[in-house]
Amino acid sequence: MNLSFSEINWLGVVIATLTYSAFSGMWHRQFAFGKQWEKAMGFERPDQWKETNIYYIIPLIGCFVASVSIGLLNYHLRINSLSSAIFLGLTVGIGIALTTTFTNAVIPIMKKPTTFALITGTAHVISLTLVSVLIYLI
Repeated sequence: MNLSFSEINWLGVVIATLTYSAFSGMWHRQFAFGKQWEKAMGFERPDQWKETNIYYIIPLIGCFVASVSIGLLNYHLRINSLSSAIFLGLTVGIGIALTTTFTNAVIPIMKKPTTFALITGTAHVISLTLVSVLIYLI
């Protein structure tokens, strides 16, 4: 099978990447689920703590790779309807991202692995569904 990178909807991938990154970033902010997420990890934010660039760059790269992957699946599976795009996003989101997040959350230093996995995994499921839909629509 040819990966067909030239057939990917690159504009859709770029917009989907930025959407994924922005949505997930907001999801994990203090005004949304950030406080519960940090508590689940056992992270206590020091008074003068500030996020560095790595907290934005690495997730953005991950969002890009995931969006390219969805773009490839979209092309090779010949997604031709909104319902198919939603199904693809939910399948990848639940079947891969959510299950991987739950698996990775079960580590000895994680204070509340289920809470962490639900917050982060749900963000991935929603984001990957948005990615699939955006790549289909654009």
